[in-house]
Amino acid sequence: MNKCQWLICLSLAAAPAAANVVNQDIYLAASIGAHEFADEAGGKFGIHFGGKNIFERGFMLGGELEFSKITNDDFEKRYSGDKEDYSLAANVPIGKRFELGGENAIDAYGLIGYSSLRVYSDTASERLDGVRWGAGVDGNFSNFLVGLRYTQGKLDSDLVGDYTEKNLSLQLGYRFQL
Repeated sequence: MNKCQWLICLSLAAAPAAANVVNQDIYLAASIGAHEFADEAGGKFGIHFGGKNIFERGFMLGGELEFSKITNDDFEKRYSGDKEDYSLAANVPIGKRFELGGENAIDAYGLIGYSSLRVYSDTASERLDGVRWGAGVDGNFSNFLVGLRYTQGKLDSDLVGDYTEKNLSLQLGYRFQL
């Protein structure tokens, strides 16, 4: 399945089923975390924009776009000056919301998505793409969101081969309840 088909499938999976939606959240969050690529550790700073549809009994289905700036000095040293630049991802979180009373809730979810990572050197640039998966938990407190998320994916390209990407991120954000 090509990249475009994956993005279309992810978008359709995250579309709201209006008849059963009890609540909707739209959120904008920033994240900071640990990033590992090709067995070399670095850092990651991200921006997330997404939405969650909350159905009866707390079932949750969402969609999210993520942009992350990556710093990985270990990768650059090991691979003779090649650098990781940024990654783009589309994620679909699927899980359960546990209401705590008032406007407070905990969201526990798994996620599946598609990620694209840019690696470059002085003479060339390459994109590594692939499916990612993971899990997370978000605390929703009034209009604020605090979350912890782990993702992993197999990224590949025609030129440099297959590599594993792993991320552990702390998210802080603002949510708009619709």
